[in-house]
Amino acid sequence: MAPPIPIAVNGAAGRMGQRLLTLAEEDPALRPVAGFDIESPVTAAALREVNARALIDFSHADALEASAKAAAGAGAALILGTTGLDASHDGAIDAAAARVPVVAASNFSVVVNVLHHLAAEAVRLLQPDAAPGWDVEVMEMHHRYKKDAPSGTALALARTLAAAAGRDRSCIRLERHGDEATRDPGEITVQTLRVGDHPGEHTILLGAPGERLELKHVSTSRDSYATGALRAAAWAAGRPPGRYAIAEALGIG
Repeated sequence: MAPPIPIAVNGAAGRMGQRLLTLAEEDPALRPVAGFDIESPVTAAALREVNARALIDFSHADALEASAKAAAGAGAALILGTTGLDASHDGAIDAAAARVPVVAASNFSVVVNVLHHLAAEAVRLLQPDAAPGWDVEVMEMHHRYKKDAPSGTALALARTLAAAAGRDRSCIRLERHGDEATRDPGEITVQTLRVGDHPGEHTILLGAPGERLELKHVSTSRDSYATGALRAAAWAAGRPPGRYAIAEALGIG
């Protein structure tokens, strides 16, 4: 049996960070060796000191550059589950991917990533019937403390739907309000709800006159995200440098 893979977590003081460390302790394939947060920032030297082979980051978008540099400098695989990442962060991610394996995703749940495939296939199958067109909406619900809106997962789902429909990302609209809120043909709208302590829910709605199809994922625990990230870390550790797709890391698609 192979020795457990030493992993470190950035954002260790947060809810996700705590679950990552706890679940890693329970996984015989992994060995948590360090936790970093705003009071104890991650560095390449700190990762080298504990011989970490993977760094899982669920901290904050503002910490991405430091995490990317630390992982690259230590030769550790970088697993990015931080919310709020956008195209402005691609430079730091690509720089790290030139030196170490990187898996960056808006959501590490295996089932959410299956949802991407189901949604894309549904759009492709329905496209021939788009006489006036099918309306496409994405609705997400999370706990009241979530800082970013809409969620990275909701935006990623909207992009998956747009690509499957052969549209560019300019068709994605955030919310709808005011007196001129009539739906534009071909748009994909993302709606946001913040309620109580809900870990996460994403619903895709495809509607036409007389019928509607809904695809939904409901999370009842953060463990679904944490276990996927740990699985990706175990998969990525020791692989050649590069930016890997989450579906590949999770063995789906």
